[in-house]
Amino acid sequence: MRPVLALLVLGWLFALLQGAAAHLLPSWTVPDLVLLLTLAVALVLGPGAGLLVASGVGLGADMVSGTLLGQLACLRLLVLVFTRLVAGQLDLRRGLPLVVFAAALVWIDGLGQAGLSWLFLGAFPLQPGELLTLGLRTLVTAPFAPLVLGIARSVRERFDESDARREMRLDTRRAVLR
Repeated sequence: MRPVLALLVLGWLFALLQGAAAHLLPSWTVPDLVLLLTLAVALVLGPGAGLLVASGVGLGADMVSGTLLGQLACLRLLVLVFTRLVAGQLDLRRGLPLVVFAAALVWIDGLGQAGLSWLFLGAFPLQPGELLTLGLRTLVTAPFAPLVLGIARSVRERFDESDARREMRLDTRRAVLR
């Protein structure tokens, strides 16, 4: 449970960092760290723990970004499921496949946000100029995928509670060899 909580807190910190940077910089220059963390969680954690982290991080991103409540949480759950399906067929733990898949996820996520906005608000906010912005955001976000995956792996290993990682010492109180 500790790796789940640690990755959830890391996701919330990423959401706060991303939200603060979006107020200071143009939107296309800010990498989508929450999306990349969801991708990493799908590769690092099991399905149940991944669902908890993805939904919690998505709700945290909803709070910071000002989108409809639950919109990013729904998309993060879909990203998690899609990533687990693709990871069963492709090795996404290597650099180049991970970067290419992350680039595709940025496009899927951007179109998903536009589709959910159209569904609930009745307006399709994605204009041709915004497709260029989405392309630039893809170029900014995708190269960070291996870094975020490495951070998620190290957090999971650091807070892992499995019995295999614990060192067990037995004190026999007798000399073993005479």
